[in-house]
Amino acid sequence: MSAFPLRIEHGSPPHWVIRALWAAGTIAFVLYIPTKTETSTILDMTLAFQLAVAALSLNLVMGYGGIVSLGHSAFFGLGGYTSAVLIDKYGWSQGWTVYVSVLLGFAVGCVVSLPALRLRGVYLALVTLGVAVLFPTLIVWRKLAWLTQGARGINSIAYKDIPNWPLFPELRKNADDRAVFMYWLTVIALVLSYLVCRGIVKSRVGRSLVAIRDNHTAAAVMGVNLARTTTLVFGVSAAMCALVGSLFAIGGNLASPGLRNFTLIGSITFVLVMVLGGAATLWGPIVGAIVYVYLETTTREAGAASGADKGALANVTDWLFGWLTGSPASLILAIVLLIMMFVAPFGIVGLLRRLAAHVVHIVPAPPGGGSSVQPAGATEPDVEFVPADPFDPGPSNTGPSITGGDP
Repeated sequence: MSAFPLRIEHGSPPHWVIRALWAAGTIAFVLYIPTKTETSTILDMTLAFQLAVAALSLNLVMGYGGIVSLGHSAFFGLGGYTSAVLIDKYGWSQGWTVYVSVLLGFAVGCVVSLPALRLRGVYLALVTLGVAVLFPTLIVWRKLAWLTQGARGINSIAYKDIPNWPLFPELRKNADDRAVFMYWLTVIALVLSYLVCRGIVKSRVGRSLVAIRDNHTAAAVMGVNLARTTTLVFGVSAAMCALVGSLFAIGGNLASPGLRNFTLIGSITFVLVMVLGGAATLWGPIVGAIVYVYLETTTREAGAASGADKGALANVTDWLFGWLTGSPASLILAIVLLIMMFVAPFGIVGLLRRLAAHVVHIVPAPPGGGSSVQPAGATEPDVEFVPADPFDPGPSNTGPSITGGDP
């Protein structure tokens, strides 16, 4: 008889040890980046965490709520341009503009959510697609050029003097220090966004959101307030995206309509990151963003390498994609995504869950408390609950089932 999977009761000391190890590993990874890596890696991970927040915000609406949105790049750009305009034209400090971006993003998100009360599926997707296409057009509109600077964009909005935080007294003015400072700001934004998403998903609002996703009509019959739930969640999602859009513009010292994350390409990237990591999971967008940035950076560097700078990966890339005139990064990402859809249809986190289920099985606590140990002679149910992440409370998991099925 096989000793695996190990059965660990939810809330037991071994379960808390697993949680502690997961938390320690995560903290060690976050601390390792700014202390042991080069500035280029810090900038890449900052971008990855920014994409993670954007994907988390989209996951809240699309993964858990089933509301198809292709317009989150507009909220991302709205946050960036709000900070840029306030800094450039009105002399605000960078920090205060972030709060305004969040509030404005929430308000605009609530307004954009109104079509979701009437439309579903492809029709709603077309509306949000129009929002993503409309935003760059409004930015370059000549009647708004006095505010947005048109196609030229707004620059000189980065921190010149880094605030003297007690935890980072050594950070001052050079580019390396600014990169570290923006990294920590992004980490704070990611932690706050994760906690907000987790709080919503595990609350009554989150259960209502999942009910709307699974059956719109049945949710209404059961007393779910469709308008309030949809509007609130969409507004929070837009605010999160505007938050990270503000940090993106400040860190990059530029807000321009040509920036990829401000256009429809940005919305597609957010969806790709969410699906790659695992939709309807709390850790999926974070894992997906890190993998996405790593693949994109690695393949672009391999495609750009020449001569003595070429490594083994660059040689393989040349052999497989030498017929391309440009960088093979986009094609490689597309191939990886297609393979993922066959190998791991629920994303990387879903695949890790399946693998972990063969080693460790967390026995969820029964509803209402009590012991999760089966009485003697009782028949164990066939359904297996696997938490969405190491901090998940158990059977209330709203992510995709370990046994398959639509999220």
